[in-house]
Amino acid sequence: MLRRLLPGVYEGWIVAGTAGLLSMTVAAVFFYGFGTLFNPIREEFGWSAATTALAFSLRAEAQGAAAPLVGTAIDRLGPRRVLVVGVVVSAAGVLLLSLMQALWQFYATMLVLSVGMGAVGGQVGITATATWFRRRRARAIGLVILGPGFAGLFVAGVGALVEGLGWRAALRVLCAIFVVVGVFAALHVRSRPRLHPQPLDGLSDAEGGEEAGAVGVEWGMPLREAWRTRAFLFTSFGQGAAFFASTAVIVHQIPYLESLGIAPAVAAASVAAFTLGSIGGRVGFALIADRYEKRILLAIACAVVVAGMPLLAAAEGLWQASAAIGIVGAGVGGTLPTRPALLADYFGTRHFGAILGLGMTLLTLGAVVSPWMVGWLVDRTGEYTLGWVVCGLVATLSVPLMLFATPPDARGHRRAVSGGGAAPGGPGR
Repeated sequence: MLRRLLPGVYEGWIVAGTAGLLSMTVAAVFFYGFGTLFNPIREEFGWSAATTALAFSLRAEAQGAAAPLVGTAIDRLGPRRVLVVGVVVSAAGVLLLSLMQALWQFYATMLVLSVGMGAVGGQVGITATATWFRRRRARAIGLVILGPGFAGLFVAGVGALVEGLGWRAALRVLCAIFVVVGVFAALHVRSRPRLHPQPLDGLSDAEGGEEAGAVGVEWGMPLREAWRTRAFLFTSFGQGAAFFASTAVIVHQIPYLESLGIAPAVAAASVAAFTLGSIGGRVGFALIADRYEKRILLAIACAVVVAGMPLLAAAEGLWQASAAIGIVGAGVGGTLPTRPALLADYFGTRHFGAILGLGMTLLTLGAVVSPWMVGWLVDRTGEYTLGWVVCGLVATLSVPLMLFATPPDARGHRRAVSGGGAAPGGPGR
């Protein structure tokens, strides 16, 4: 549709932009937006903070566990088919969640929802986008990743929806919005097909040199070899350590601010602090990651996350807490476009979906533990200080891991194809 309406625009940018729109919707509804449901669900059923947070932890882990299967499906079936399945499963999960009446139903529907989210989230868009770019890969992936960054700006609206309609009716409205955007995205997100008429990166011969005329890139280290390299393991566990801190902040920031005596509506609006910080990190690092060594940039981004955690633990009011949350957001935002671009540089794009998927499984190991851990500490101590300190200590591990993630030897797998190469996903499905 859009490629016919915009024939002069490189299709890779259309794919990246549409994938970013979908990622923004997924994040607004299922990631940031679900924070507004935390207290209403907890109050209705009388559950503890740890019990409620465990469902969010299970969501993260189930999505991570499904990521390798989703990645393999993208490589074999193409992103479009994966997106269609993901939209159906996610919509079913949201509707079931709006009908739940018991704790086991809460956990079960969150697991269903997690699988669907994995098939419509950033993994699909990033994998598809990587096949369209080489020299501008970090910037293009940054466009996909930028979508979820803006999602936090809609949390206040989601909070108003929950407050006005109740959390059950609000979920049904959000489900309808998600289905519309998901169907639109499925029409436009695809891998670069064989013999695509536009040059790689959308660059002319004069702008891109020899690479501009390449029709596709068909090289890549198989997953069975890639997962054993130091580069893969260190970047995965390094970002996982950073996510340990940032995921806990995202899940708990609204109830944390409320614990400081801040009104619920103001606490929901303060999510913009994380959002704006994350947007700045995503844009800034995406613009420079194609020029400088990505490994060093990842270490710097992780160091920013580490710096924000003690500030959050020491916060006594809205502005101090918001500033610390913004710093954490900037750091984790910087890792999001940089690491996928580094993986594509290190391992190629032929098996990129599977490699990215397994990496997501490893990095979510921290995300599944930290929200529950912080909730458990809140139940025991009555405050968030100790939880933020522990998260900061874990995040510290990310900096040296990123620094030692040196490139693997991939010379035997490089095979650039000119005039007929195929990008992952076959003929652009």
